[in-house]
Amino acid sequence: MASTTPAEQFAQRFNPLRDTVYDASAMFSGSAMSADLAALRPLAEGLGAESSELAQLLWLQFVVYSKRQMDDEGLPLGLRALAIRSALSDLTPTERYEQHYAIGESALQSEEYDTAIEHLRQSAHWADHAGATLGAEQKLGIREEIGYALHEAGRFDEALAHNQQLLADAQSAFGSDTDVRLSGLINNLAQNAYEMGDAAQARRYLQQRLALGQALNDDGIVLDTLFQQGVLAHESGDSALAHSLLEQRVAIAHASGDEDLLEEAEATLAELAEREQSQP
Repeated sequence: MASTTPAEQFAQRFNPLRDTVYDASAMFSGSAMSADLAALRPLAEGLGAESSELAQLLWLQFVVYSKRQMDDEGLPLGLRALAIRSALSDLTPTERYEQHYAIGESALQSEEYDTAIEHLRQSAHWADHAGATLGAEQKLGIREEIGYALHEAGRFDEALAHNQQLLADAQSAFGSDTDVRLSGLINNLAQNAYEMGDAAQARRYLQQRLALGQALNDDGIVLDTLFQQGVLAHESGDSALAHSLLEQRVAIAHASGDEDLLEEAEATLAELAEREQSQP
């Protein structure tokens, strides 16, 4: 009887684990799966430090750690797996987009923002490749995450420039400047400008977002934007404007008939009054 090769031994042990992890209906213990995969590491490494088998194992370990919300442990494994697979050139454009995106998401969870930016940008690049099949909204979503990562990395000027271009592209893709999907992006631009110390520009973006919410009759957008405008006015020392904005929130919440919204809006207005009374 012919003996099995190390590669065949690896496949016999690895494939059932892989199939379980990727089976949406399968139930398994994350810690036990991680232990089973770790036990395969010496066999995979014996097949070569740049072997396809080792890349497969490392990537599956990364996936399991991600499912367990243990991104700090999984991210280095995912990075090494992707480096090996890229060197082997055995990834399709869709796989490149998906794997760079998975790394980017994991890096965001680990607050490794520069790593997230690098891999989300790679994901966006491969998502634009002819072999990848993503819709326009999905591609814009990746770019919005890049803007978020730039902001969280403290690279506010880059985030602002990135999001300004993204807003123009999104308006073009959606065929409207009053699409609800623009709300978060405009809000991000206001936050970028605020962190850069440009209160005037932040106010302009918040006014744009308020107009969007009003055009859509979306109380959620309107109330949130009025709150941010009120905070900005308070920080700028314009007490009268801050009160006016927060009083508008109370009136809108009252008109909505939502008791929870009204209670929150009244509490925010009361907190503003309390803060101003406590100031010297």
